Amino acid sequence: MERVGGTTPVRVPRHLPTRWDAGWFATKACLLRLQRAFRDLRNGPRRHVRTPALADAPILAASTAALWTVDDDDALLTAGKVQNLRAAAHGLHGVVVPAGQVLGFWKQVGRATRDRGFVVGRELREGCLVPSVGGGLCQLSNALYDAALLAGLEVVERHAHSRIVPGSQSVQGRDATVFWNYVDLRLRGAQAWRIEVDMDAQTLRVVIRGLEPAAVRPAAVVPEAPIALAKANACHTCDGVGCWRHARAEPLHAHRTWIRTTDEWPEFAADRAARCVPADRVLTLGNDHALLPLRLWRRWRQRGLPLPQRRLADAERQARLLAGQLHFTDCRLVIPQALLVPWWRVGMLAGRRFEVAMTALPAAALQARLDQAADRHGDSRTLVDFRVDATWLADEAAALARADAWITPHHGILHLAGKAGVALPWRVPTPALLPARLRRPTGPGLWVLLPASPLARKGIHALRTALQGSDSLLLLPPGAQESPGFWTGCQVRHVESLEAGIAQADVVVLPAWVEHQPRGLLLAMANDRPVIATAACGLPVDGRWHEVPAGDAEALKGALAALTQRRRVAQPEPA
Repeated sequence: MERVGGTTPVRVPRHLPTRWDAGWFATKACLLRLQRAFRDLRNGPRRHVRTPALADAPILAASTAALWTVDDDDALLTAGKVQNLRAAAHGLHGVVVPAGQVLGFWKQVGRATRDRGFVVGRELREGCLVPSVGGGLCQLSNALYDAALLAGLEVVERHAHSRIVPGSQSVQGRDATVFWNYVDLRLRGAQAWRIEVDMDAQTLRVVIRGLEPAAVRPAAVVPEAPIALAKANACHTCDGVGCWRHARAEPLHAHRTWIRTTDEWPEFAADRAARCVPADRVLTLGNDHALLPLRLWRRWRQRGLPLPQRRLADAERQARLLAGQLHFTDCRLVIPQALLVPWWRVGMLAGRRFEVAMTALPAAALQARLDQAADRHGDSRTLVDFRVDATWLADEAAALARADAWITPHHGILHLAGKAGVALPWRVPTPALLPARLRRPTGPGLWVLLPASPLARKGIHALRTALQGSDSLLLLPPGAQESPGFWTGCQVRHVESLEAGIAQADVVVLPAWVEHQPRGLLLAMANDRPVIATAACGLPVDGRWHEVPAGDAEALKGALAALTQRRRVAQPEPA
């Protein structure tokens, strides 16, 4: 449109791209790609590896950009862009470039193809923003270039956009367009430097770290803002509906994506049933249908590993299988805790909002409690279980800090979650039908049930001390044992099941250091049995059970004595 002599504006016809234009462009691009590939065979940049080096180095520069805009008229392509950034960031994050060597954007990221996880996003081509596989990667190259300028790196190669993309860094002239493989961004530093790429649900952040003091770095070269550049046309705002590339804007339907596994807690199933709407997606990893030899080979490789380590290996395998079911439009997730760290490490959660169904304490808190118990009971071999390395602790903490919510019925986990905690009610089991033959005969002394495997983390040292020398009988259900002869000085009877133990018990006791799923306590309360437990068991403070501190044998002994006294008052012995 333009004005003629100050009168009413008239429409000026413009040339619309044709298929012939596109074919000619593709031919030129192919020749330029071959030329660049030939030149790079001799002196092109090499691929740099990811390493923990310089992870604690000072931040030299950072650049932040919004992933979404408030008035985004083509949110579906924007979601595609976020997926492309997610896929490309994996090739740049954690990369360390040695002093004097060149970083090539395409050498690190690789070609954007569908089989590598790239999808259709928006790409600037011949003056128009058009749908294209891998579209949107310029936001990452823009941010990297902007950070490189601030860090004082040498810009070996950079190309500006031919049009201004509203909201991007091309408005300030701090942009760097890329197009496989001949339009590249290449950088070099006098000292070694490290790239970190982080994406939350709203922003992309590129950080450059290095050891060179800021005072001796060369001043950043700030390019001038582009002049006389027109804004890029976009299909959803363009009136050229006759263009063969024209694509109407498609909405991005808001939905949650629920991830469930075969061992899901009933509390989480109930939460999903209450909150899930027809537009939501539910992804499930079904039963293991791998061939028997493959399953046997997997178990053979895990031989000798403690149970917690086998669970971690299984969780990583499930994470890989379920990741293939995610779609780039799955922007809001509800995921089980077992998938949190594996997906965080490979960038699956970048650019997404997510809630976590928490089934255990965070690893750092869990290990701290086990360490506290181990300080008192150094001879226990089972207190060294449930240990992970420092990188796992850091990754889990970072992921949980980014989560929108920690969903759990466990009140100990909710206490750690703070404002992020979403409390679910524990599922109250149906009272068990307890046959009369299982009920205990009348007689003195308490019959005490431990509703868990008798291991050190379940508080058995305090329980043993409280029961030694008394006339109480300890009931133990099937399960792993701490060590032979552990219960010397106590009266012990093994029961065939948890239900049989509850039928015979006068009281159910779990003085645990760690207990994530107190099903035995819930069943005991459903059958009106007194319960003595620690806060570590995660029960609500509702007056239905008696709390004792973990590791406090005297408090536990006093609680049992008080219960014995109440029983004597309620059931006096016959004269």
